[in-house]
Amino acid sequence: MAYYPNPTHAHGVPRGGQAYSIAHGPAPLRPPFSSASRRSLPLDEYKPAQAFKAVTGRTQRLHAPIHFDYPGQQYQGVLMREIRLKGPMAPIRGADDAVFAPTGLKRIVFRIIWPGYRHVDWCRTIVVEGNITRAALAFQIASNFARFVEKSQYETPTLTDWMISPTCVRFEHLFLVSLTNTFEDVWQADVALDVC
Repeated sequence: MAYYPNPTHAHGVPRGGQAYSIAHGPAPLRPPFSSASRRSLPLDEYKPAQAFKAVTGRTQRLHAPIHFDYPGQQYQGVLMREIRLKGPMAPIRGADDAVFAPTGLKRIVFRIIWPGYRHVDWCRTIVVEGNITRAALAFQIASNFARFVEKSQYETPTLTDWMISPTCVRFEHLFLVSLTNTFEDVWQADVALDVC
């Protein structure tokens, strides 16, 4: 099946295909998901107001993504519901790794920009100072998504492709694949959905 980038979706990964971003072009090829029903949520990267960007530009280098996988898997993600239920005991490869230790960062700004729900502003500060582990970070991200989904299911989306509702996309469908530094101190999650 051919994949054609859709300009209405800023960033997406077709199953078994290559990520694409209008701003950055093709992303490195990642392995396809092991589940035929799993697909990536298009990543709508945060962009500051034009006036801010014109004045400051990008002043910090971007950090490498932080990946979340079950032991023995790669680039498949971890079910957020399981992360929320099991907390630090969730089966995550490298769960005890101090993922932000090499960065020197004290806190990050975590944003959720969901396709069709840009009007639902979700911006939270996560303290990463010290030795926050991959499992603890995953729990904070999954908790944010649980609250975001709970809030957004009552909002009217501008795009129905990724509609959050009890009959469409639910929290139980979400997999946390990675956390990506998209601008300055802003980080966003790369999320996959496993829906039938």
